[in-house]
Amino acid sequence: METHAPRYYASFRCLAGACPHTCCAAGWEVPVDSASAARYAALPGLLGKQVRAFLEMDPEGEPCLPLRGGVCPFLNREGLCHIHIELGGESTPLICRTHPRFSYNYGSLRERGLCGSCPEAARLILGGDMELTTSLEDGPEEDTPPLLSSLLQARTTALGLLSAEETTLPQRFQALLLFANEVQVLLDEEQAEAIPPLCEFYREEFPFLSLDPDSLPPRQEVLEKCLSILEGLAILRPRWKTLLAAGKACLDHPTPPPSGLGERAAAYFLYRHWLRGVWDGDVLTWAEFAVLGTVVTALLAPQEKEGFSEVFRQFCLELEHSEANMTAIQDALWDVLSLPDLLSIAGM
Repeated sequence: METHAPRYYASFRCLAGACPHTCCAAGWEVPVDSASAARYAALPGLLGKQVRAFLEMDPEGEPCLPLRGGVCPFLNREGLCHIHIELGGESTPLICRTHPRFSYNYGSLRERGLCGSCPEAARLILGGDMELTTSLEDGPEEDTPPLLSSLLQARTTALGLLSAEETTLPQRFQALLLFANEVQVLLDEEQAEAIPPLCEFYREEFPFLSLDPDSLPPRQEVLEKCLSILEGLAILRPRWKTLLAAGKACLDHPTPPPSGLGERAAAYFLYRHWLRGVWDGDVLTWAEFAVLGTVVTALLAPQEKEGFSEVFRQFCLELEHSEANMTAIQDALWDVLSLPDLLSIAGM
């Protein structure tokens, strides 16, 4: 099976006790996979008794370690896992061994990456330009989605537009949206075979926005609408609610995304979400999501001591760790926010 991953993927190392936002105290219930549950059922000694005493069934009937005050019961005062210390990392639940990594299968293709919600992953994501590696892995292959080849080519073109030289970041964001809109039109008209020629054209011609900026919706109004949409989602952390409220107070002079960090944040969102389109034929949403996430992160960055990288981390946590929120934001990008709206805030 062909496997893609950003080059920084192999560099990730958990910060463990040094992590400022450990996932072991993030308020997430810890699911226990069946192999780990079987291991704990036969685990001798005091640790085995402790694990079995804590194990419960979640509402879906799956084993889990319930939290105590939002914290895993096996997290010690030094921010380290007691199970890991006693038995080694391979004996922790599967979710603990894999987070913050993600893996998506698209038939004959697997894509791996790091979740931006992790502080160390966010540092790697924002620390260098997106460069994908390709390798071969063992694994069962399913039928390849018909749109996969075309949308892979389109994503390569989209990432190329984000890194186009001698252009500003606002121009790149607007170019990305114009390109994604044309891809979407072809998908809607069931003309996926025309996507590769379109990609070739965009690799040769950078699409500068020809509209008069004054013909676009007022940027301040669009940004206020974006923040209201985000406020209407499920809020996972109180700090995020505070940031969104503070952002509404500074819409008169919004902070534009910094060029390097903005490009890398948008590239992360594109890499992670663009290929969702192989299942539902929607790619414009994920180009818009990349712009929305980056622009909102920049807008809120002055309100956070750690700046852009910390707000980026919180945005990823609030959106990408809630399927309900991801569905709601996709619906909002279909029904509430228009392409001109996104072109307006992309021009910051």
